[in-house]
Amino acid sequence: MSGKKGALVAELTPGGPAEKAGVQPGDVVIGVNGHPVTSSSDLTRQVAASHSGDVLHLQVMRGGKPTSVDVRSGVRPAESQLAQNDNDNSDDQGGQPEAPAPARPTALGMSFGPLDESARRRYGIPANVRGVVIESVSPSSDAGQEGLRRGDVVVRAGDKEAASPADLPAAVDAAKRAGRPSVLLQIHRNGRNLFVAIKIAP
Repeated sequence: MSGKKGALVAELTPGGPAEKAGVQPGDVVIGVNGHPVTSSSDLTRQVAASHSGDVLHLQVMRGGKPTSVDVRSGVRPAESQLAQNDNDNSDDQGGQPEAPAPARPTALGMSFGPLDESARRRYGIPANVRGVVIESVSPSSDAGQEGLRRGDVVVRAGDKEAASPADLPAAVDAAKRAGRPSVLLQIHRNGRNLFVAIKIAP
């Protein structure tokens, strides 16, 4: 990989388009439809620009050798539902949280809600997970570019546990006071934890 940049595939969504196409953990995606990929967020942007049903031609480094994989793009909401363990009620209830969202605490281009029983049922979140649920994400925000999405659970923000929606704006304020350009979030999604540094907008 000397001199090359790309996006390392760490995990695959079971049954998702990439897995069906033969993408493997450890692959490094270096191009999409002939355009170079320089980072994971760059890959996210390029894939997001496609339409449902489009075939994406991925240039991949696997075991030190280049190969190509064709992946048929899916619909983003469907992928979100898959990550939520195919909760059958997601479509029926999908529009309901939007009405109260503006009144909920917002930070980093996202709005947050309590992880109550209603949210657990809506997003298929196990009872042993603690944190704050993301209710909406602005696609143009750094959080949106990094792939955070509705139904993700923020477990920690900065160096503190996220116990209530108000903890997220507080974490941003603390980072600003300390002169930090971003806030590190621990995210729980589909049984695994991710760590994502989200930039603080000017």
